[in-house]
Amino acid sequence: MARYEHALLIVNPVSGQARGLRLGEQLRAALETQEVVCSVRVTHGEGDGIRWSRAAADDGFDLIIAIGGDGTVGEVVAGQARSQAKVPIAVVPVGTANVVALALALPWLPGMAVDTILDGRVLDFDVGYLPSLDRHFFLMAALGYPAQIINESPRRLKNLFGVFTYLAAGVRAALKTGEASIFIEDETGQAHEFVGNTILVSNIGKIGDINLRVTPDTSAHDGRFDVTVISSRTAWDVVRVIFRMLTWRYRPVSRLHHFQARRVVVATDPPVGVQIDGENLGHTPLEAEVEAAGVKLVVGGRYSPDADSGYFLREFKLTDVWPRRR
Repeated sequence: MARYEHALLIVNPVSGQARGLRLGEQLRAALETQEVVCSVRVTHGEGDGIRWSRAAADDGFDLIIAIGGDGTVGEVVAGQARSQAKVPIAVVPVGTANVVALALALPWLPGMAVDTILDGRVLDFDVGYLPSLDRHFFLMAALGYPAQIINESPRRLKNLFGVFTYLAAGVRAALKTGEASIFIEDETGQAHEFVGNTILVSNIGKIGDINLRVTPDTSAHDGRFDVTVISSRTAWDVVRVIFRMLTWRYRPVSRLHHFQARRVVVATDPPVGVQIDGENLGHTPLEAEVEAAGVKLVVGGRYSPDADSGYFLREFKLTDVWPRRR
């Protein structure tokens, strides 16, 4: 028998080219065979996911299942971050990029979702908070170049071309990205000054399944942001720095700067765009702080909470793919 009794399924009906509704009904049927009583609620506007998630414990639910893309997950996380009684969140990816599902090492096949939901580990995760805007974020706040990519990736193109929309927008933005003077102050009052075009304030900065790590010691469980500044003057520099992030072993480069902080205030001259978890939020300045252990999430079997554990840091060798002939 499942350890959960009452599950709230929050479904975005337009995610995955309207696959969310069908998947929600399939999951409800599968979970109810495991004696989990389910309630399906379909979002119709901004804020629905936040409101339902925040009230989940009061409404008698002991599990929340977010069915949709990263935006849907972001609303559910934000609602739980505002709730005193924490309810575990399970994610079923149906969006365009599904970065949260990748970061949590969750299966992409819907048929595998039930086993992960019922048997997956539940871990505490930090959450980012923007006090001046009263907004939460789960993955990161990205300023400058990444915000340009989101701005040039409208919904209508994502519906047609999926993740390739981001790739095309990334190329266009790289060709016209300029530099800005960057000023960042942390919770101790220490000031950091740079010249660059990208600032990442990361809560989650590693995705094991595609070997991406913003920094070697990033963690969503340590009560600190990983702040990364990229000072790339050309599109080729951007490609080089991203390639460094995609390698198995982190290697610092002169155009990649990093430090950790519990709270940051970011200002730039001139102002640059700001986005959180794929949503545009205007321009700098930006103030962000960490809410430690703000939410509980169900993770996949390959997820590691340790920044330096296991396969994330082992050195990749060709013999891992092609064993040496003897």
